[in-house]
Amino acid sequence: MDEIARQLRAATAAPPPTRIDLDRLIAYDRQRRQQRAWTLAGTGVAAAVAVVAVAPALFASSSNVRGEMAVPPIASGTGSAVSLCQTVAPSASGPEPPLQTYDTVRSRPVESPQSGEVRLTGALYAAVDAVVPTDVTVVGTVPECRRPQFSYHSLYREYTTVAMLSRDGQRGHLIVAVRPTPAGAQADCSEAPDSRTCEVWGLGDDGMALLSTSTDPRGGVVRWAQLQRVDGTSVTVTADNFIAAADGTWQVTAPKPLLTSQELVELARAPGLTLYP
Repeated sequence: MDEIARQLRAATAAPPPTRIDLDRLIAYDRQRRQQRAWTLAGTGVAAAVAVVAVAPALFASSSNVRGEMAVPPIASGTGSAVSLCQTVAPSASGPEPPLQTYDTVRSRPVESPQSGEVRLTGALYAAVDAVVPTDVTVVGTVPECRRPQFSYHSLYREYTTVAMLSRDGQRGHLIVAVRPTPAGAQADCSEAPDSRTCEVWGLGDDGMALLSTSTDPRGGVVRWAQLQRVDGTSVTVTADNFIAAADGTWQVTAPKPLLTSQELVELARAPGLTLYP
């Protein structure tokens, strides 16, 4: 239970008779923060803070309990498979936010979300092993999971994961999101977190990459890269240099993000990070 939930329960200890559904109130607040996180997507430091602040609830399994699932062998030289860990998500009793609808450049993927979580997580592990410097540690932010893993969010129709990066006491986050490319999406800087710092890279058969860096007067830095694959998949990868609390407060924990813009692009280009395998 997050800090807001704890405070709400403490404030209502031994309450008089009431018609207020406390569980519904807590669930509504959690959903409101989740909606805010995704509504802010693409607005730089504020968006990254919103996403990582609700990461434990937002990136738990979309079902209440999920057992271990086998992940295909990754390119580590060992050929051994790993498994997705079990996660527990709160069961909301209140109304759910509306389904995010948008047309896509091609038909939506037919792969089941559960299969997609497994396959994309395996691809992520291979990409991290190949791209992230060996002195940078990558761990999951969901308490039950040591390693990051993708979770499918049906309301937003995308797969997302948040990881914590660390090196020599410096910390920051890595956020990866995979979704179908919306119809009408342009390979320009109109939706970049900071269009003033945005670049467009042509990657040939891999598609187009957009890169942007957002800064905050308090020292927060967010590096953002989005790959629009030619197959109709959009992969967005973000790295920052701060940690955030559930109440939205945050503090700088490194002079700059622990991954470069080039490394973010290389992660996005990982062959397995596609919705049309």
